[in-house]
Amino acid sequence: MIRQIFRVLARHARPLLAGGVFAGLLLPDLAALLRPLMEAAVVISLTLSMLRIDAGAMAAWARRPARAGAALGWILLGAPVLTLAAVNLLGVPAGLAAALVFAAAAPPVTASPAFALLLGLDAPLALVVLVVGTALLPLTLGPVAFWLLDLELTVGLGPFLVRIVVFIGLPFVVSGIVRRLAGRAPLDDRAIEINGAIVLALVVFAIAIMDGVTARLLADPWTVALFAGAAFALNIALQSLGTALFFWMGRRQALTMGLSSGYRNMAIMLVLTAGIAGPDMWLYVAMAQLPMYVLPMLTASLYRRLLAA
Repeated sequence: MIRQIFRVLARHARPLLAGGVFAGLLLPDLAALLRPLMEAAVVISLTLSMLRIDAGAMAAWARRPARAGAALGWILLGAPVLTLAAVNLLGVPAGLAAALVFAAAAPPVTASPAFALLLGLDAPLALVVLVVGTALLPLTLGPVAFWLLDLELTVGLGPFLVRIVVFIGLPFVVSGIVRRLAGRAPLDDRAIEINGAIVLALVVFAIAIMDGVTARLLADPWTVALFAGAAFALNIALQSLGTALFFWMGRRQALTMGLSSGYRNMAIMLVLTAGIAGPDMWLYVAMAQLPMYVLPMLTASLYRRLLAA
């Protein structure tokens, strides 16, 4: 019975993901109920994604330092510089402008390997960029805050390292133990069920992250609409630029870099900025989930055509 449920979830992944964020908005009590499960959902989704990713393929990407360096340089430094130039040119309000620049400076979202799997992209590449980008964030976030935004970060290194261990290290350890005990073949045989479990974890996160957003929407709908539009615009722009910049890697890898460029981990930025970017950062974190969960449904056929070509 449970296996069948996971199979259904896997078959209807994209509409379920899109529906998750809207369920969180329409059912605020459900969002509040699931809020304590949000961080667990992040860890579970990454752990399950690692079970689906071939360790040898990931190691092959890790042995390409030039490509990895170019990818990380764009994601952690190039993207925020371009975003700052764009928001200054367009005259974006200060709170939203800071949130956009921080979003462009964030590492890929923890669920990026899961999204890559669901869209048929290069999940090992997404995982390498995620892990190394998150590890390098303490070195790149300071320059972004000081030089680009003239802000002073107050969070210590300790809390950040704890989050890395929990959100990145723990999935590595757990997935490694499961792979060793179960073996590769049984996991491959359960690929659809694992995908379904990934979808369930992502939907729980999508609903939970909307806790409190409905009240803000009712009180100030125009601001929420502005932030949602900005989140879609930034996601699409970074995906397009990332794909174009790395087209020399190959079509599938370029699309993966595009996804990693647009799908950013705003939750960890919220912790590291320690509130200095203002209350607008909280709203943007929630609104940034909309394109991440809606775009896979809208662009799935485009991905299929591009990959087939």
